[in-house]
Amino acid sequence: MSVRANPTAIGLFMIGAIALTVLGVATLASRAWFGDRPTFISFFEESVNGLERGAAVKFQGVPVGTVSELLIQIDQVDKTFLVPVEYEIDLTRLTTEVGEFLHLNEDEVLQRQIADGLRAQLQMESLVTGILYIELTYRSDSAPPMRVARLTSHPEIPTAPSLLAVFGTEAGSLVADVLQVLFRVNEMLEEVDMQGLNTAVVASAQAVERLVGSPELQAAINEVPGMADQLSRTLTEFEELADRLGEGIGPLQSGMEETLREATLTIQAARTTIEGTHGLITTDSGIGYEMEQALISLREAAEALRTFVLTLERNPDMLIRGANPPRR
Repeated sequence: MSVRANPTAIGLFMIGAIALTVLGVATLASRAWFGDRPTFISFFEESVNGLERGAAVKFQGVPVGTVSELLIQIDQVDKTFLVPVEYEIDLTRLTTEVGEFLHLNEDEVLQRQIADGLRAQLQMESLVTGILYIELTYRSDSAPPMRVARLTSHPEIPTAPSLLAVFGTEAGSLVADVLQVLFRVNEMLEEVDMQGLNTAVVASAQAVERLVGSPELQAAINEVPGMADQLSRTLTEFEELADRLGEGIGPLQSGMEETLREATLTIQAARTTIEGTHGLITTDSGIGYEMEQALISLREAAEALRTFVLTLERNPDMLIRGANPPRR
């Protein structure tokens, strides 16, 4: 026998489920419903491919809002375009250094921040996916924005060109240069004799292998420890010799200093003696006069001897036959 369902229990269950659903949705969307999320707009002069509704809006890297709308404006005269992007910002996440909220929705506050360099810029979320987001940042190199009258009911934040846009202005020439370099490299590779290069590499590898495995190299390697020990012993002997020389130089230096002092004293005594006897050997004194006469006699005897020697060289037989008689 089947049991009949209780309609009251089913109704209470459904009411409870609905209440929980509403509470969960209200909790998740409370910030969006009750927070201060004014809408701002920025006009981009570049492609926004990769930027979608719901994309993040970040202030110095911190998520503060989401993109709500993307439009396109085309100038029928010069065929230029602008991409108006509307996005919401949670102003409760923007505070000053004293904890006060930064009310960008107030025109005076917004214009002051723009004068300080506040700009909206496209940034890439991922190189793989190509997803873009809007980055609000302060640019010190930004020129003052040009005042253009636009029909919009939202506060406008000026834009700054993204890195992709700046790179895109030179992309054509850069790609062409890269292709030329690649073509030149390909031509150089084709000109290389790969077979000869491979043969040379193989021959070099074989020569290195033979050198490494040669008995002479192994013997030289085996002698390295002995040479190192011998060098160490030689250095030790040099250190000992230097110590002995240092020990011997000290006394020798002392002896040389004593000898120099004695020689100095001797020279001084000799100088005193010479100065004292200087007056005795002058020609005015008796000793000086006698010494002068002796030197004169010695000079005459030397002159006579020189004359005799010259005569003997001219007449070697003079000692045998005697001197020639004087001529009449």
